[in-house]
Amino acid sequence: MNASPCTMNITSVLARAYEKRASLFGDGDTTCFRLVNSAGDGLDGICVDWYDGFVLIQLYRDLGERELKCVIAAFRDSLSLLPLPARGLLLKRRPASASGDAAAVRSVLIEGEYPPPSFIVRQNGVRAVVDLIHGLNTGIFLDMREVRARLSSYIGSTDAMLNLFCYTGLFSVHALVHGASSAVNVDLSKTALSRAKTNYGLNGLRVDDRDFIRGDAIAWARRFMKKGLPFTIAVFDPPTFARNKSRTFSTKRNYRESLAVLDACVSEGHVLTSVNTRSIPTDEYRSFHPSWWRPEFIMHEPSDFPIADIPYLKVGLWRVKKP
Repeated sequence: MNASPCTMNITSVLARAYEKRASLFGDGDTTCFRLVNSAGDGLDGICVDWYDGFVLIQLYRDLGERELKCVIAAFRDSLSLLPLPARGLLLKRRPASASGDAAAVRSVLIEGEYPPPSFIVRQNGVRAVVDLIHGLNTGIFLDMREVRARLSSYIGSTDAMLNLFCYTGLFSVHALVHGASSAVNVDLSKTALSRAKTNYGLNGLRVDDRDFIRGDAIAWARRFMKKGLPFTIAVFDPPTFARNKSRTFSTKRNYRESLAVLDACVSEGHVLTSVNTRSIPTDEYRSFHPSWWRPEFIMHEPSDFPIADIPYLKVGLWRVKKP
């Protein structure tokens, strides 16, 4: 049966996208990355990721029945174009709004086999457990690959890391693998912290429950500030908006005051900060930081995340030194 013009057009877009990532398939230290980044690769509202043999399609817009069939057929046809064999092709519909039930989001199998619920991938030589089936996020942020690689050159054997909004702890794992002396992880999610401990174990790191704190990241940063704990590097990678029983966090309203707390926590060292929204331009992101902090680098989306408009990702490593 001959492919339809619609399928052929999408397949040609996929072929170009796969070709751009050819070098990543040959990197044994990294087995997960983006294959198609929405409009940046010519497929608006569709993102596709590679997880060591499993292809995960994520739909960020509603597709009509005919268009969806065309897209699925094109991806099936394109699997043979990948440099490595695909074990499974999965499809995940993202909710239309942030108010959707993230926990109920589930990938469906299009072709091949399901991955196990806890599947191990590598990023920059670090092992991480991911879940490609349940929920919105898999357990690893692929767009931080180049940031983590660049950060590693700033890590020294005397560095003690404070990782706020730590999620599954991968910034801490990368730091410890590259010689940091210690890391403290803070997050509201019990599940995320449990997976962070798993990631420690996967990389041969000692798990000390005192290094994994469930709670409000900013409140704990204030406690550390009052105790005068000697952190030399901090990671501040918050969600754009978050709410718990006692307070809400908004990047627009609370980012600047949060960095003032970190300034007291890290008297001499570095702070890695991140903003993940197009609504805050780079100049505004820069303005959030104390005037005496000096940027070591500012980065945006990695090479496998080409964009068609303004960047959503702003990540900077800042040198903290009191005036």
